[in-house]
Amino acid sequence: MLNRYLKDLEYIVNIDSGSTDCFEGSKQIADFFGERFKSMGWNVKEHNLEPNAGTCLVCTNREAEKYDLMLIGHTDTVFLKGTVQQRPFRIENNIAYGPGITDMKSGCLLMYYILKELPAEINDKLNIVAVFNPDEEIGSFASREVYKKYAEISDYVYLYEAGSKTGARCTSRKGGYFIRGEFFGVPGHSGSVLTSGARSAVSEAAKWVVALDKLQSLERNTSVNIIIDNGGIKSNIVPEYASIKVDIRFFCSDEIERIDNLLSELLEGAKERKIEVKLERRIKPELQPTEKGKAYIKHIEELAQKNNMEFKHAPRGGHSDANIIAPYGPICIDGMGPAGGRVHAPEEYLNIDTVMPSFELSNLLIKDLADRKGR
Repeated sequence: MLNRYLKDLEYIVNIDSGSTDCFEGSKQIADFFGERFKSMGWNVKEHNLEPNAGTCLVCTNREAEKYDLMLIGHTDTVFLKGTVQQRPFRIENNIAYGPGITDMKSGCLLMYYILKELPAEINDKLNIVAVFNPDEEIGSFASREVYKKYAEISDYVYLYEAGSKTGARCTSRKGGYFIRGEFFGVPGHSGSVLTSGARSAVSEAAKWVVALDKLQSLERNTSVNIIIDNGGIKSNIVPEYASIKVDIRFFCSDEIERIDNLLSELLEGAKERKIEVKLERRIKPELQPTEKGKAYIKHIEELAQKNNMEFKHAPRGGHSDANIIAPYGPICIDGMGPAGGRVHAPEEYLNIDTVMPSFELSNLLIKDLADRKGR
């Protein structure tokens, strides 16, 4: 199987499928998977999400009111059109390289091979849906409207983001609070700023940067990253406009209230300083296992140990579709794909030795779902 897998992986990695500028590549990959699932006798639905995203593919082994298992992966990458031509798929010393190979075309392909090799008796017993999402790298804003109806009626969801370098899967992820702030001051000459009524948008933005940065907390495991998006023209002109972008990651949802309270204080201060502020806010919930989820994780640990397999899991600071799906109610196990490293970088790589262990773990868990169904 591994040789066939690597040949197919070369094909899909060598297709540019950036989230924002490679919709034709997204369609090409959707066609690749769609044709193969159709040949398996599965139902295949294509959802064209342009102009905001590419093609979202939904494959089911049968139409059902309830699904036992949902598998999901994203076919988009962070890389621009033309990247594949610069550095196409290659293998060196059992390491495979290529744009998006670990994040996460290898995981998407593994989903197909898992379901392709599924024994008939398991396929007959379980209702399964597989989703190939074209815009996860930009927030899944278009695709979530497609896949949420399946998430709402699925008991378990396996997400095929990459496993960690240590072999750990993922059962918890940080939430995110994302802010874009625009500041509107009054322009003027820098030499007469004290008397002309000029008000600096950049100075206001700086106050926000300092205050928001103080939200960073090792004790709470809350991280803050801020970039200056825009600000000022020349040093002798008081800047009329500035903007910032803020990325805050947290494990505890109580942090949302702490952030909201600080933003209210900052807005009040800006009003007193006669600076207009426009805020855009977006929140992505954290992924934390419920009591039912914790029980399932413990069950997996015992099952893996019984079958001489490894199942480790660890929290992650990054986001995935699990953050969006978990609030709908299913138990989510993330990081089920093969492992690699240097994701989003030119040296992104896949450790080929992790493909078959990931395949075998999924087979074990899916067989277990079938065995336990109806008990």
